[in-house]
Amino acid sequence: MISFFAIQWIFLSMCVMRTVATIQAHLSERDVFAKTVYAEARGEPVEGQVWVAWVIKNRARMNRGYWGGNTIKGVCLKKGQFECWNGKSDIDVSGEPQVYQRIHRLTDAIYVAPPGNDPSGGADHYNNPDKEGYPPWTKNCKRLRKIGHHQFYKGP
Repeated sequence: MISFFAIQWIFLSMCVMRTVATIQAHLSERDVFAKTVYAEARGEPVEGQVWVAWVIKNRARMNRGYWGGNTIKGVCLKKGQFECWNGKSDIDVSGEPQVYQRIHRLTDAIYVAPPGNDPSGGADHYNNPDKEGYPPWTKNCKRLRKIGHHQFYKGP
């Protein structure tokens, strides 16, 4: 039998998830794209930021449900895919507005770029091996290149 507290916890969790989704609804696809690259890679070399952006774009192009479907916003906000969004409804960029604006220009250019302009060779994964090592999923992927702290991969 489910306790009153369990029901209350489930209800509150659903309310929080709805609130997060509602708050994220006002963010455009391009804003989510820029904020994701900002949060994931702002301290990385520009080339690494470009590759992170292409990982996101490549995942959207591949249209896999477990990655969030065929939109960049869907890919970025898919639970568990980009840790910068875990438990967050928005990403604060107010501390580094110039950095964010530069990254936004970069992601805007990549957003409209054809797949043939992808310098990553189809990268669809990356991680920071200095923090995470090489998790089991990396064994099924081809290592493409390490840029800054990020190792980039192409899945099977």
